[in-house]
Amino acid sequence: MKRWLLLILLLPLISFLAWLLEGLPEPALPSEPPGLSTVRFYDRKGRLLYEAPGPYSGKFSPLPLEEIPLFIRQATIATEDASFYSNPGFDPKGVLRAIFANLRGREIVMGGSTITQQVVRNFILPPEERYERTLRRKLREIILACLITLRYPKDEILAYYLNHTYYGNFAYGIKAAAEAYFGKEVGELSLAEGALLAGLPQCPSTCNPLQNPDEARARLKVVLSLMVK
Repeated sequence: MKRWLLLILLLPLISFLAWLLEGLPEPALPSEPPGLSTVRFYDRKGRLLYEAPGPYSGKFSPLPLEEIPLFIRQATIATEDASFYSNPGFDPKGVLRAIFANLRGREIVMGGSTITQQVVRNFILPPEERYERTLRRKLREIILACLITLRYPKDEILAYYLNHTYYGNFAYGIKAAAEAYFGKEVGELSLAEGALLAGLPQCPSTCNPLQNPDEARARLKVVLSLMVK
């Protein structure tokens, strides 16, 4: 009798987990996300003649983490995920704040996403699920972020983020962003230039320094303030 009672009590939990985990993608960083290919033209001797975005993307050129200046990494972490190196893939405090906000209000508040959650949402979850504002999508995102954190070193996750994130102006990754906005290699960027780029992923259009210099300058001040904090 007790076993049947226990089974009856567990059935809702089992059903919930089955609903939550159905079709969950593999927790693996794609080698090159779909749609981010770059078309390159070479001459007969293998010399690069021309490089252009693929039909649905911008330029994509990854770098090892050690070739990305420390201040760019610091600016990115300060802006996007201050507890990146210590959190389990998501920010427990941020989740609690979102839960309380949801209890107080009627609309669903998703809460801030960590760097790992952004990687999961933008490159691992299927496209049709990425922009859903549902509790199920958020929970699946958190689960995958935890699994990714267990599977990969933090440096590898950060490198993936910096090399794949969209910075606006058809630039995917920090290398392409440095070239697109400043005509420089990443290692040639100043602190201010690197901090400006670190602030772009949240507002690549409105803070585009080529089109909206005032907004870009204001965003730069925010990033520098977060770095100081």
